[in-house]
Amino acid sequence: MARKNSLDRRDFVKSVALGTVTAGSLLPWKNVLADDASVSTPFPESEEAESDKMFPQGVGSGDPRPDGFLLWTRTPSTAPLEVRFQVAESMSFDDIVRHGKVTASPDSDFTIRIRLEGLEPNRRYWYRFQANDVSSPIGRTRTAPLPDDDHPTKIAFASCQDYIGRWFHAWRVLAERAEEIDFVLFLGDYIYEYERYPQLQEPQPGRSIKLPDGLVIDADEGIIAAHTLADYRELYRTARSDKNLREIHRLCPFVIIWDDHEHANDAWQDHAVDFNDKKGSEKDPTRRQAATRAWFEYLPIDVDYHADRGFPDDIVTWRKMRWGKHLDVFLTDERYYRDDHLVPEGPLNPRVGKLLPFSPLGSRTMCVKSVFDELEAKSPRTMLGHQQRDWLIESARGSDATWKVWASALMVSPFILDLRQQKHAPPAFRNVFYFKTDQWDGFPSERNQILRELSEVSNLVVLSGDLHGFYAAEIRSEWGDLNSSVIGAEFTVAGISSISLQEQVDAITASQPLLAKSGFAELSAQLDDNLRESSPHFVHANSQGYGLGIASFGADQLEIEFLVIGGVREPEWDGKLESIRFGMTSGRPTIQVLT
Repeated sequence: MARKNSLDRRDFVKSVALGTVTAGSLLPWKNVLADDASVSTPFPESEEAESDKMFPQGVGSGDPRPDGFLLWTRTPSTAPLEVRFQVAESMSFDDIVRHGKVTASPDSDFTIRIRLEGLEPNRRYWYRFQANDVSSPIGRTRTAPLPDDDHPTKIAFASCQDYIGRWFHAWRVLAERAEEIDFVLFLGDYIYEYERYPQLQEPQPGRSIKLPDGLVIDADEGIIAAHTLADYRELYRTARSDKNLREIHRLCPFVIIWDDHEHANDAWQDHAVDFNDKKGSEKDPTRRQAATRAWFEYLPIDVDYHADRGFPDDIVTWRKMRWGKHLDVFLTDERYYRDDHLVPEGPLNPRVGKLLPFSPLGSRTMCVKSVFDELEAKSPRTMLGHQQRDWLIESARGSDATWKVWASALMVSPFILDLRQQKHAPPAFRNVFYFKTDQWDGFPSERNQILRELSEVSNLVVLSGDLHGFYAAEIRSEWGDLNSSVIGAEFTVAGISSISLQEQVDAITASQPLLAKSGFAELSAQLDDNLRESSPHFVHANSQGYGLGIASFGADQLEIEFLVIGGVREPEWDGKLESIRFGMTSGRPTIQVLT
C-alpha cells in the first residue's frame, strides 16, 4: 500500500536544500521554512525539571524507513507556540543534518509530528526540540536498512499497558537493553479507556485518571469510560507522562498498531459494546472519530489522517515495514473493518453457552465451540475486511524476506478449553469452549482462508498481544488435526501492566453469581493446564505473567525471548525478572524450547 505524500519526491529534495521539512499536526502536511541560522546552532541543554515541564510527554520517533522516520513531541501552551528541532548524526550535535521550525497549535493539543526523508539508510540519528529557549531531552532513533541489506535484526514487542494503579516496569527493563533494539513493535491497547473499572483496576495515589467528561457505563459499579476527544487526549497525556514510557520512546523508534481499548472494549467499527445490548445499538461515529484523532495526535505513527472525511475514510493504519533482507512485518487493523460479534449479547441462547442476558458470557467469552462453528459457517464474519485481507495474503506470499511476520493485535491460534472431564463443572459447562471469540476464534472461516493461502509461505511468524499472558503456539494447516503440517509459529506477549488473564478470570468469576456458584473458581485455577491439554498446539502458556518480548531475526535463526516481570502494582520494581527463550530454524516452522 503506497503512502500518500503531499509533496512529490522532486519537490521534497528542493525543500531539503532550503532547510524545509514536511511537518504538521493534522494532514494536509504543511511546509515550514527554517529561515534563520539559530536553528542550525546546537541548542543549549536545559535543567531536567525545566525540560520535563516544557515537554511533559517527552519525545519519540516512529515508523523508520531507509530514508527517514517520523519525530514526535508535545509542548503544552495556551496559544500557538513555535518549536524548533534538530537532527544530527552524533549526540554532540556537531553534525546537524536537518533542522527547522514548526508550530504547536491547540488543534492538535499542541502535539507535533515531523516526517523526515532523504536521510542515510541503516544509520543512528539523534534529535531534540526547543520551545521558549527550553530544550527537550535528546532522542535517539535510526533509519531502516535497505531491503537487500544482510542485517540481523532485534526488535521488542509489547502490548496492553493499563496506567490505573499499575506501573510500567517492563519499559525500564527494556531501556537497559535499548542499545540492542532496532525498534519496538507495539501490538495494541496503548491506553485503556476507563477512568474507573473496579473489577479490573485498582487506582492508587499518583496512579489514577480523571476524565473531563466521561461516559457512565455502570453507576452502581462505578464504571466510567472515555467518550469525547478531551477524554481520550487526557488518557494519552497521562499515560505518556510515565517516566519509563517516556524513556523507552526517547531511546527507540516505535512501530504501532491499535486494538480495542484505544476506543472501547471489544469494539467493532464505530460500535462499542459497553452496555451489552441493554441500550440497543452502540453505534457512535463521534466517539470513534475522537478516539482515532487522539491516537493519531499522540503517537509517532507515519500514516495519513483526514479529520474531515469521517469514519472509516479518515485513516488507514494497516501497512508493511521492510527491515533489511531478513524481515517483512505486515501490520493489520483488526477493529476498523470487522463485523459485529456473531452471537448477540442480549438474548439467551443456551446451545452456544449464552446463559445470561445482556452479558458477554456466551457471546464474546466461553462459547460452545461446536455450536459456534455451526453458526459461523452459516454466517461467516470478517475481521480484516476484503481489501485488507487480500493485501495481507498477497503481501506475505510475494515477500522475499527470510522471515514474514504478521503483527496481529489479537491471538490467531485457537484458544480452546475442554471442560467435559472437569468434575467441578456443572452440566452446562461440561463442553468444549472457545475462550474468547472477540479474537480470531470468533472468525474461524476467515482465519482458515488466510492460513490456507499462507500455507506455502516459508518462515511465517505471528506476533500478537491482547490476552495478557505469554503463549507460544505452532500454527497448523488444519486446526484440530495433530497430524496436519506445521506451517508457522505464533508468539503472544503478556501485558506491560494490564491485569493478567489469570487474575482477570478470577475477578470475573468472583463477580458473577452463576460462575461463582458453579465451581468455576476451581476451573480457573487450572487454566493453563487445561489450555495445554485442550489445545496441544501450545508449546508454552503462562496466563499470570507481565512483561514483553524480544525477537532476534537472522539469516538462519529466529530467537524469541519472553521477559517476565512482577511487581506491577508497586511504584518501585522488585527486580524480579525471568527469561524464557524459544527458537526457530529457517525452513523448519516448528518451535524449539531453549529454556
